[in-house]
Amino acid sequence: MAKRKHTNPIRLNDGMTIGSLAAETDDDYLFDCFVHYPPVDIAMKIDSHGSILTGRTGAGKTAIIRYIATHVEHSVQIQPSDMAMSYVSNSDALLFLHAIGADLDLLFQALWKHVLCIEFIRLRWAVTDSEKSRSIFGRIAEKFSRDQRKQKALRYLREWEGEFWITMDENIKTITERVEKKVEAELGGEIKRWKARGQYDKQMSVDKKTDLVRRVRSIISGEQLSELSGVIDILSEFDASEQGQQSKYYILIDKLDENWVDTSVRFRLIRALIETVKTFRRVRNLKVLVAMRTDILERVVQETKDISYQREKSEEYFIKMKWNRPQLRLLADTRILKMYRRQYTAQDVHFADLFPYQINRTDAIDYIIDRTLMRPRDVIAFVNECLRAADGTLEVTATHVRRGEIEYSRLRREALEHEWQSAFPTLKLLLDFIAETRKEAFQIGDMTAGSRLEQLGLNVASEPKIDFDPTHAAATAFCESPAENAFLFAKGVAAILYRVGAVGLKLDPGDRFRYSHQDEPIISVALIPDEAKVRVHPMLHGALKINLGH
Repeated sequence: MAKRKHTNPIRLNDGMTIGSLAAETDDDYLFDCFVHYPPVDIAMKIDSHGSILTGRTGAGKTAIIRYIATHVEHSVQIQPSDMAMSYVSNSDALLFLHAIGADLDLLFQALWKHVLCIEFIRLRWAVTDSEKSRSIFGRIAEKFSRDQRKQKALRYLREWEGEFWITMDENIKTITERVEKKVEAELGGEIKRWKARGQYDKQMSVDKKTDLVRRVRSIISGEQLSELSGVIDILSEFDASEQGQQSKYYILIDKLDENWVDTSVRFRLIRALIETVKTFRRVRNLKVLVAMRTDILERVVQETKDISYQREKSEEYFIKMKWNRPQLRLLADTRILKMYRRQYTAQDVHFADLFPYQINRTDAIDYIIDRTLMRPRDVIAFVNECLRAADGTLEVTATHVRRGEIEYSRLRREALEHEWQSAFPTLKLLLDFIAETRKEAFQIGDMTAGSRLEQLGLNVASEPKIDFDPTHAAATAFCESPAENAFLFAKGVAAILYRVGAVGLKLDPGDRFRYSHQDEPIISVALIPDEAKVRVHPMLHGALKINLGH
């Protein structure tokens, strides 16, 4: 391609970027370059069931949360780190109940419902002190005092009327302490023995555990949930009867992937949050919006199987973060335009002006998007690496793009391992395994050839056993009976690599390659035939030293 004539030659200098990879630190670009696409509309639509933003890291969940927080009049953002949930996970009484298999789900739902009820009351009536709190309760009590069905809920509100204005962590501590005292009164001796003797819970007979769980069932019962459900009904009916009440309210929850509570209870708390969000759909002028990474949702499913969490029953509440090519092109173009206007010139400079060359007969923007999981963060990261490679020049050439791709690919592999560490802790070993092939595509049978699969099985099986990790069990079975389980183990590896986005799968010769970020997010091992083909995603070619000659 012939070079263009530069009418406004400005060199690409060190430090030029089209934004930060994290929405939390992207203020210079996030709001001015915000792409308003369908998930934003669903999230902001108050009567939509969609309440849980789900997507890979970097898909734009936090960006939507921040956009709503800054563009709607009535919103509040809950930070899980401010909720003192660590008090829950450090409670000896609750840890003992967890150890003997007691179901704490009702307690966790009560905690979330209480927090969300109080946050809505504070937001709806601008409660800032105890006097305003009591005044609001007086209005509510007067309106429903003659409704016998609401008396339990009114008693609950009366009990907490002076607490609506205090911090949520104090409320959580108070609720937890009440449950602790009741549990310790019933099982205090057992809890002391459990604290004094390691493995005490594992030495108990099944009958004794069953008896202890039965004895505390009445303590962690549905009574408080029933009262809170009545409170939610009161809040819904109160505003529905208010003439001219048209305001919309948003409670926003993000950062569930951070260390806000010990992992021993984190995923059960998140599962309880999912169930709780559903109940607040009854409050018609309130939207509770939760941002949740896909891998965190995966762990919720893995960790809560014993309490029968069924993902399909929650599907209508999920807002799936999916981007298409025009949207990603617009994102890149808008940010290039902003970068030049902000730092260098008032003249419009678009993506095509800065990236005028084709790579392998493909437009630069499509070449870049092909090497992403269709996420904004990937596009921003790749473009930033290209700008860094082109430092000191007038434009980004094909050579700069290829040079930037190597570092981009390396960083994407690291990010992939970090993203899925929680759900698949041996992912690094699986990526090392496919890196050894140095091939872009291969069959399942190729994975079983030679001794490489046996070595992978030994490496995975020798890692510390984690109950939820499906790879460890498959590797152990393979090591015990290699001949019988070779294909089964290879398919298991391929299924996980597909799940995280590292490879595509072609299940039938007449089919196309499928990828989890575009097609079905999970393909069961049982659906993968022996003749299936595996293709490494182009995003990882640079990191795995595949096809670098282009």
